[in-house]
Parts: sequence; structure tokens; C-alpha cells
Amino acid sequence: MKVTKINNLKTNFNQEKKPLIAIWGFFDGWHLGHQMLLKQMQDLAKQQHYQTLVVSFDVKPQNVLLNKNEPILLSNQDKQQFLSNQQVDYYCELKFSHELASSSAEEFINWLVANNVQAVVSAKDIHFGAKGQGNLATLQNSPLKVFISQDVFDENNKKVSSSYIKELIVSKNITHANKLLNRDGYTVTGTVVHGIKEGRALGFPTANLALSDNYVVPGVAVYISQTEVDGKWHQSMTVVVLRDGKLLVESYLLNFDQDIYDKVIKVRFLSYLRDSVAFDSKKALIEQINQDLVQTITYFKNAT
Repeated sequence: MKVTKINNLKTNFNQEKKPLIAIWGFFDGWHLGHQMLLKQMQDLAKQQHYQTLVVSFDVKPQNVLLNKNEPILLSNQDKQQFLSNQQVDYYCELKFSHELASSSAEEFINWLVANNVQAVVSAKDIHFGAKGQGNLATLQNSPLKVFISQDVFDENNKKVSSSYIKELIVSKNITHANKLLNRDGYTVTGTVVHGIKEGRALGFPTANLALSDNYVVPGVAVYISQTEVDGKWHQSMTVVVLRDGKLLVESYLLNFDQDIYDKVIKVRFLSYLRDSVAFDSKKALIEQINQDLVQTITYFKNAT
């Protein structure tokens, strides 16, 4: 996969002038809906002898346009890693700025055409270009060949979208969120930092994460999880706690006794275990954690 990062629409990336079919969007999560769009593009590429192009943005457009800082499901590095395993030929990451946002739909189409994009796969309700003035009709009246994508719905007849999956994660419905993400589990990355060492005092030392990106954090609760250290995944329990007004992710790795401070690790949320509640005594809390541990071990035994 050829990766190009571009600051504006004056830059071309397809020097080979190979005929391309493209999709574009922020693609937060690369969920089932995005994967369906990707597959449709790949199928058409094989049938009509195109190379595939994915165009994305370095930040969520709304964060720039509305001066927000909305959390994400996937970092740019996560996205690139996902696509590197999907047999995509070209990946172009556009720097989203007010300058880019002011570009007209026609300017964006002209940039695609200048890079020998001959076809696109688009949603029916697409809006693009300055103030979202470009739509499906704009594409259909352009030199591009346009194929319309199909929406994906879950068993509750809810359209699969990044915002829907974020709602599921925040409401602790990790199992359903993972199903719609169509991956092993919703994953966050961070550096292990020193905490208040409450878990260690109880006999359950946790790896406390300083998240590397503004990830969506699951609701306050205890979760069955896996934690990756130095490329190896370990069974774990992860608690999300609210401390000083901030959601924190703390992971207890089973059968693990290493100093991993300052290491970059990943935590993969697999299943909700229980709400995080206050206990009357230290003894009661330890008893509950041991029960959590039994449930976690059983979960992994049943998963094999």
C-alpha cells in the first residue's frame, strides 16, 4: 500500500497515472459499514481493472470546523495499520484545515480526476466540499463513474455508524460494539504511568494508561480484556474509573509480573463484567475482585 500525506488539493500523488477507483471519508472505527464500502470498491476494482484508493483526513472535520475535540475510535496509525492488511493500493491522508474546508466540491472532484481517479463508490446521502454543497448529483454530473454503496444495519435495524458504536461503548455494551466493529475487540493504546497504586495495595497491581489519543473510553465499569505488551497479548481485567473528573483505564494482567512503566501497551475490551461500585471494606472489595477473576478465567476457557 502506497501511503501519501497531502496538505492541499494542489498536490498529486498518482505519478504512475494508474486508473483508480476511490472512496473517501474520516472512517472512524473502520466498522462493518466502512468495510462493506471497502469491499464494494475492491470487487469493482477487480471487475473493471482499477487500482484502489482510500482518501481520509488527519483529523475529524467537525473538530476543525466547529472547534471541537470529539473522541475517536481509531488513531491515524490504527487506520493505516488496518488498511495495510486489506489489500488497498493507495492511501491518501489529507490534512484537514479551514483552507481545505473552503475548497468547492468541483475542486475536490478535479483533484481526483487529476490523479486519474475514474470511478468512486459513494453513499446516497453524501455531502462534500465547502459547506457540504456537493452531493450525489454533483458526482453523477462529473466525469467520474459513480457506484452507490449500501447501508449496513444491525439486528435492531439501527444503521451501523461511528456515532452509534461510540454510544454503545460509552453505555458499556462492548460486546455489541465489537460485533459492529467486526474485530477482536475495541482497542486503545497508551503509555503505562504511575497511579495511586490502589490495586497494588490490594494484591492486584494494575497498568495505568495515559492514552496516546483522544479515544472513546468505555463507561465506568470492570471489563474482561486482553492487554498487549511487547507484541504479546495477555489475559486481563480492565477497570475504567472516574478520578478527578477524568476517565482512567487501568488493566490487571493475569499471571504477569513485570515492570512495564513507560511502555506503550494496548488494551482490548472484550466484554462487560460489572459496574464499578463502592465497597464497605477492603476485604469485601478483594472478595469481589477474586470473583471477577474467576469469571474472567472462565470466559477465556470458554473462548478457546
